Amino acid sequence: MDHLTPTLEHRAASEPDGARKSAARTASRAIWVSISFTVAAIVVGFIAFSGRLTPLAGGYSVGTVAGVTTGIAAGTSALIGLIIATESPRGALGWMRRRFWGWWLIDLIGIFILHAAIATMAVLSVFRLFQQAFQGLIVDAIAATIMLCLVCAATAYFGFSSASRASSSSISTLLALFMAAGVLASMLLAENPYWWHQFFSELGTGQAGVLSFWTFNTTITVSGIVLTTLANFISQDLSAWAAHRHRQGKRRALVPVLRSGMIVMGICLIGLSWITIHISDPIHTGFVQVLAVTFGIMLLSVPIWLPGAPAAMYVISYLMLGVGIFAVALWDPLGYYNLTALELAFAGIIFAWLVVLIRTLDAMISDATASGSIR
Repeated sequence: MDHLTPTLEHRAASEPDGARKSAARTASRAIWVSISFTVAAIVVGFIAFSGRLTPLAGGYSVGTVAGVTTGIAAGTSALIGLIIATESPRGALGWMRRRFWGWWLIDLIGIFILHAAIATMAVLSVFRLFQQAFQGLIVDAIAATIMLCLVCAATAYFGFSSASRASSSSISTLLALFMAAGVLASMLLAENPYWWHQFFSELGTGQAGVLSFWTFNTTITVSGIVLTTLANFISQDLSAWAAHRHRQGKRRALVPVLRSGMIVMGICLIGLSWITIHISDPIHTGFVQVLAVTFGIMLLSVPIWLPGAPAAMYVISYLMLGVGIFAVALWDPLGYYNLTALELAFAGIIFAWLVVLIRTLDAMISDATASGSIR
């Protein structure tokens, strides 16, 4: 991992003028990408809406066309932004190009799907909301195309800007936003309003409805893929801290423990979304159990793989482990709630801990850089 580790010295030595020029250049490129996809949206609008009156939401609607178009625009813009941001080997994201090409490909896929999915869900929701606000409204080709151009411009700018400045913090925020929105959407789309009487995974079996089935399983699969990408970013941050401690002659952080654990959790998410409980209960449950055990081991071993962290990080890790055990006890043997509530509790615990971990790592590296001990 040494040859992949970005030095804290480089981070400390970044010149303000260069950073400002880089930021201005990134903003300029984002605008050009946004303009390009706006032009493409004009062509799509001319083809899709010409000679017809179209509702804002529904089957064939402005929202449907915009959802697909903006998904492509945001995902492709994110790819462009990430590729440009990783061109320079000495840049903040240059480490992504210095690895095995397979990891680079997985990260590209994760970034593309994450931004495309967020843009699509956001646009579909907005058009559905406006259709409910303006019942019966239909628009001509000009108005529909203008709407399409506006959302394409916004999502393309969002995709490029977000990916070109990708970090552990930004990806974790987007992942939490995407997963929460996707799961909420699958709940709202469930045809069976009493799906929660069984278990959380009922949404992914098809018993709650076709739309909730596809929405839920797609959300969990994408979350698993993005979790592996997040593992690479967090591991890179941890590598910087490990190298810093090694140069000081202190015990080094064990990067592979965190990275392997998060990758296993991502694989488990993908596995339990592909093999739903109605296909094979033992295999589906096995993925859930492996995920829970892996997360528990990571919490227990925090002082081992993350030495030198603030004591609060260790305390919150053990507290969350205790909360997780208590949540299991409330389900079995106490029978206070069903498996749905237990799965929701664990999802909240995992993502809350990841947010705390990322913020703590960022603060540790920033403090080490600002202290002046790194030159």
